[in-house]
Amino acid sequence: MTNRQSPAIVLQVTAHAEADKIVTLFCRDIGKITTIAKGAKRSKKRFVNKLEPFTSLVITCRPPKKGSLFFLNEAELVNAHLFLRSHYAGYVTAAFISELVRRFSGEQDGDPTVFTLLSWALKALEQPKNHAVVAVFFLLRLLDACGYQPRLTGCSLCGCSIDQEPDFSLYPGNGTLLCHRCRRHSRGSSLHLTRQTLKFLSSGQRMHLSRLTSLHMSSNNAYQALRVLCSYSRHILQQDIHSWKQLEPLINGKQKRSVRPNCSRDLSRR
Repeated sequence: MTNRQSPAIVLQVTAHAEADKIVTLFCRDIGKITTIAKGAKRSKKRFVNKLEPFTSLVITCRPPKKGSLFFLNEAELVNAHLFLRSHYAGYVTAAFISELVRRFSGEQDGDPTVFTLLSWALKALEQPKNHAVVAVFFLLRLLDACGYQPRLTGCSLCGCSIDQEPDFSLYPGNGTLLCHRCRRHSRGSSLHLTRQTLKFLSSGQRMHLSRLTSLHMSSNNAYQALRVLCSYSRHILQQDIHSWKQLEPLINGKQKRSVRPNCSRDLSRR
């Protein structure tokens, strides 16, 4: 079959047999694919230092004749994102983002919007202290791109805007808001959001990617937003987001300083 070439980002890498690697990639033109890189563990030229989590590449691969594994022929390094492998907060956030892409993306479902979003997030994470705002707005925009955009402009029942009430609740079943008055007459679990947090999220849905990191959220706003968006995402996916367990204490400020992180471990692998 004809080889295909595409910009790609490494989402996950696992060892296979004695010398091979199984590499999950998100490609701009192909979407999410799982590839086998023959001899990658012994490679001293073709794949050396390229098949690492979060690395940006241009790959050449051969589609499978049968089964689901693409054959990875070549990989040209574009950006190694070395900062993310040496700084714990950046690494954990990148692992969280990669897991979200793996869970929300179907096999071979190309989406340039998601690829652009993923590229933006990894680059933005190379700036220290960006991890909270990047995590929040990446997940928000990923939900938008996948057709699950939460409606954050006002109450879905009475129609009041987010400027008119101090608190709202997001209902994960339909991604809509209810104000505190309408919530009293509604059934089902809901997720609390303050007006300030909602204003950040509403701005994040409209702004250009290049400007998102200029929005300075407090740690409380960031944690509230990400906790709610993760709960909404779990409802959609009907499965857990494993790397959230490592990211949550970083966002809410409860990470123990005495803990020495291990940045070589795949936090999302289950």
